Amino acid sequence: MVGPSRADEIRLAGDESLSGSIVSISEGGIVELTSPISPDPIRLNSGAVEKVLFSPHSDTQTSATAMMELINGDRLPVILSAIDENFLTVMTEYSGVLTIPRKISKSLQLGIRHSQVFYTGPQNLDEWTSGAEANQAWRFENQALVANGQAYVARKFTLPIQFSVAFTLKWQGNPNFQVSLADPLTAKSKPTDRYLLQFGANGFELKRESSSGTRYSNVILSNRTPDQFPDQSIDIQLKVDRKSSRLQLWINGVLDASGIDPVAEPPAGGGIAFTSQMANGNELVVKSIRVADFDDSRERHLAEKRGESKADSLISRDEERWSGKLLNTHKSPEGLIFSFKSDFQLEPLEIPESEVSTLFFSMAEPQASALEDHSFILRLHENGHLKVGSCSFSETSVKAKHSLLGELILSRSRITALECSDLHPQVISKP
Repeated sequence: MVGPSRADEIRLAGDESLSGSIVSISEGGIVELTSPISPDPIRLNSGAVEKVLFSPHSDTQTSATAMMELINGDRLPVILSAIDENFLTVMTEYSGVLTIPRKISKSLQLGIRHSQVFYTGPQNLDEWTSGAEANQAWRFENQALVANGQAYVARKFTLPIQFSVAFTLKWQGNPNFQVSLADPLTAKSKPTDRYLLQFGANGFELKRESSSGTRYSNVILSNRTPDQFPDQSIDIQLKVDRKSSRLQLWINGVLDASGIDPVAEPPAGGGIAFTSQMANGNELVVKSIRVADFDDSRERHLAEKRGESKADSLISRDEERWSGKLLNTHKSPEGLIFSFKSDFQLEPLEIPESEVSTLFFSMAEPQASALEDHSFILRLHENGHLKVGSCSFSETSVKAKHSLLGELILSRSRITALECSDLHPQVISKP
């Protein structure tokens, strides 16, 4: 074990936190860390740590073009180098070259396109004062929009047909908050075409407002009430696909609910508005706003029924599907070529990587030991994650034990967080 890694915050079960540096995690889940509150290392019993948020690094550029899923549900952002009868060879930014057995591989998404980010902020209040009813009841503090009581603020964007809006919401007392999307930012008193997400005592409610016919229609209902977030803070992401009329609500990085716009024509506006309907004296904070495009075609393919699990399955970008056997890949001047023996053709299909959307690998019944859950999850840049047992930390690397991949050496700079997967509050002890 070498020197400790940096950590922003160590969140404990029971809504407490420490600042310090993680040194190691034993197979029994004991967490050892250094902290300014003690001259000696502190040991936290199994289940005491809920989450560790690591210090961000300036080098956060991404290059992965594929997402691999293992049979235990772990997801690995990778660059595919080759596939043969028994193994996949991939390049990663967090662990170099990995050779992964096909028998522990579940699926591979190819052609991952990183989102184009249109906006991050807020940078100041002036950029959020457009729209027919914008006012100065919001104020700008600590890179956030802050309201005390009722307030409305908005900004116009040129949004693509598929877009996402993410932000962090914090509140005092009982939250009463609304965000509108694809909003033309006309006067609220007039029926118009937009999406409205309300968060209050009864949970989340996403409605479609229409300028004709039924004014309000329910799209998403979620009973995640404010008391389920004891720290009075939540990360919200809304994904809107105006081409397929699909909408998704993500809460703290997890898909919570989805729905279909019942109106034939989607709203064409580009405005985003935040409305506080809080009682006077209770603050509401909106920060870490991020507006981007997205492409959910591969996620939809993963959600579809794969068919016969004892055969390989391949889905193309054009929604064509084949079942059979992926023989291998070979290189061409244009990139990798997939040789796929379909059940319905004598000769193997030769499919360029650029035309492949999703690949499912044949799966035998996995041994229980291969699927065993571990106490901690390492979150990687680019939405990857690994369930691990023991691990030790240095300033530049993390050594982790994985049930399928064995011992891994991971780059510290590519890990964003460590989470406990099964919380059992325990006392803190010193060695």
